[in-house]
Amino acid sequence: GHLDALLRGLVLGKLGKAGHKATLEEARRRFKDHVEGKHILSADLRSPVYVTLLKHGDSSTLDTMLKLHKQADMQEEKNRIERVLGTISQPELIQKVLTFALSEEVRPQDTVSVIGGVAGGSKQGRKAAWKFVRDNWEELYNRYQGGFLISRLIKV
Repeated sequence: GHLDALLRGLVLGKLGKAGHKATLEEARRRFKDHVEGKHILSADLRSPVYVTLLKHGDSSTLDTMLKLHKQADMQEEKNRIERVLGTISQPELIQKVLTFALSEEVRPQDTVSVIGGVAGGSKQGRKAAWKFVRDNWEELYNRYQGGFLISRLIKV
């Protein structure tokens, strides 16, 4: 049922982030099949699989996720990817995600979700996101001009 599907995604996401070996291996297998078009991941499993791979991934993983974002034909899938990119662990990759947030690949109204995902991804991500907001304050302020998105950005 619907609630079981929600619970399944939540449990798998937590296990994957924690590095549970069997979950990580299964997520890698399913992601590979998804990317190659062999077996498309169901919508309820995409976020947990993406989170698991990004948490334990490298630059190749991030590049694949950014490629999936670019190829996505539905905004819902783009938003799903944008929300989980901040799970990446390596400092230089966190910076790459933050730079991506201000790129033309991300709609201005979705930039806050990307930065918020970085801030919520880890303590290191939170510090990097806050520095990024301070360093890019003028551009962000001009983009949102006192609207609700600027306040949401500060809250996250």
